[in-house]
Amino acid sequence: MGKGNSRNSFWALLFLGYCALMLYLLFVRTRAVIEGLTYWEQIEKNCNFIPWRTVGNYWDILTRPEYYIQKWEAESVYRYQVCIALINILGNIAMFVPFGAFLPAMWPKLQRAWKAIPVGLLSIVLVEICQLLTLRGRCDIDDVLLNVIGISLGYGLWRLCRFCRRKRR
Repeated sequence: MGKGNSRNSFWALLFLGYCALMLYLLFVRTRAVIEGLTYWEQIEKNCNFIPWRTVGNYWDILTRPEYYIQKWEAESVYRYQVCIALINILGNIAMFVPFGAFLPAMWPKLQRAWKAIPVGLLSIVLVEICQLLTLRGRCDIDDVLLNVIGISLGYGLWRLCRFCRRKRR
C-alpha cells in the first residue's frame, strides 16, 4: 500500500470516528419527552424558528449576572446557567469545526466554500429535523446558525492548512 493510500485510510477512519461520535452526541441521549403531551404537542414545544432567540437568551444571562442572581436567588443557579449557556453556544460551534474541515479534505468536489458550506448546512438541517422527529433534541434555528459558523471555521482552517502546506513546498 502506498503512502497516499495509508494517509487516505487514516483520514477516512478519523472521519468515521468523528461521525460515530457525532451520532452518539446528537441522537443517543435521553429523549426530550414532556409527560402528558401528545407527540405533535411535544414537537411544537421543541421548535424555535426565530433566529438568535436562544443565543440572545444565553447572552442576556452572560451579560447581566446581578439580575439573574437576584432573580434565581442563588449564585450557584446562576453559575450553572452560565455553564449551560457557554456549553450550548461554544459546543454548537466546536462540534462542527471538524466537519467543515473534513468536507473539502475528503471530497475534492467540495473544496470551494460555495459548495462545502451548503452541503454542511443541508446536513445540519437534516440532523435538526431527525432530532425533532425522534424527540432527541430541539429543532432550533440557532443551532443551525452556530453549526454553520463551526463548519465555516473548519473550512477556513482547512484552507489555512492547505495554504501553509503549499507554502512550505
